[in-house]
Amino acid sequence: MNAYVYMWIAVAVILMLIVFWFIAKSNQMSRYLVIIEESKKNVDIALTKRYDTIMEMLKVAKSYAEHEEKLFVNIVKLRRGASVAEMNDALVSQDNALRSIFAVGESYPQMLSSQQFLNLQSEIAKENDQLAASKRIVNSNISLLNQMVVTFPISIVAAIRGIKQVDFLREDDVNAKKDISGFDYSV
Repeated sequence: MNAYVYMWIAVAVILMLIVFWFIAKSNQMSRYLVIIEESKKNVDIALTKRYDTIMEMLKVAKSYAEHEEKLFVNIVKLRRGASVAEMNDALVSQDNALRSIFAVGESYPQMLSSQQFLNLQSEIAKENDQLAASKRIVNSNISLLNQMVVTFPISIVAAIRGIKQVDFLREDDVNAKKDISGFDYSV
């Protein structure tokens, strides 16, 4: 065999390695997209549980404040979300609902101290923990995919496949939670 044959064999082997690498990275990104969708289902479950508990709290609040019906109209939107943006909207909506319910509680302290409401409050605390854990998992998976999308040469595979960075689930009012300047230190 002459040198040209060996050169064409080498070129063919290199091209096959590039094609196999492309397929492997493409499949890896596809798996991450599936993992992200699966982990978002855990957030859906947590949002649904939280929604149900908020609705129970809402029933308790309504029993104490029937004449304040306007506070409860459209208070809990988006029980479950399909996209990250819809999940973020659902989280904000549910947080607003809880704030409204506790605002009613300020006018009705007996509601806040009722055993049923205290049990629901405890359930919300557990669900918030589960939701936070689910959000961390989703964001971790999104981070893995986003790292691949921006890393050369894998970014070429992502561009060819049309895979773009995915938005993270966000935490509402992060800056407000960091600021303790208005904290009342009196006991």
